Amino acid sequence: MKLRNTIIYLIGVPGVGKYTVAQCLARITGAKVVDNQLINTPVFSVLGYTGLDAFPFPEEAWYHIGKIHRAVLSVIRDCCAPSDSFIFTNVLDSTVPGDRAWYRRVEGTAEERKAKFFPVHITCNASTLRRRKGTQDRKKRLKDVDLASIPRWLEDFEVLNFKHPHALSLDTTGTTPQAAAEKILKHVVELSSNRVAGRRPEPGGV
Repeated sequence: MKLRNTIIYLIGVPGVGKYTVAQCLARITGAKVVDNQLINTPVFSVLGYTGLDAFPFPEEAWYHIGKIHRAVLSVIRDCCAPSDSFIFTNVLDSTVPGDRAWYRRVEGTAEERKAKFFPVHITCNASTLRRRKGTQDRKKRLKDVDLASIPRWLEDFEVLNFKHPHALSLDTTGTTPQAAAEKILKHVVELSSNRVAGRRPEPGGV
């Protein structure tokens, strides 16, 4: 089923399956994947990022990554076809103002395009996270592969709490990426149908 002018935003800690689910959604819907590593890789690669917490990542590098993010969003807003749909992925911390601004930029791009917007919080349990996180594919893509940090991500990290009428929480423990993608698509289709029928929810925010 091809989606038209829709933005789906997959949010969760490293290793929960955001990118894999996004790929499945893209195959089903024709949407374009804007993975967080698409934005991060130019900076991560020149720094030699290892995917481990011990890496001395310079804080100012995030400022430059933010500029890449804004440039990509500008291209989506100004250059992409009005019917195009996109699937974003991110790790967003509720305690970091920059992460809140990052979310708002994506939501604002949806508003500027008059696109339907669906933020999705993806989770899984510790054993599933451990199995998914330390793969060679993640290492090649310069993603977080530090297995020692799993307790911190699951016990101490607070994912951004986005209050949006289209929000969905999805636990992918024991679920295939295809099945997770289909659940998200069902959610999108059902809420889009309500909107078309004149039962549009009140706007939300963070």
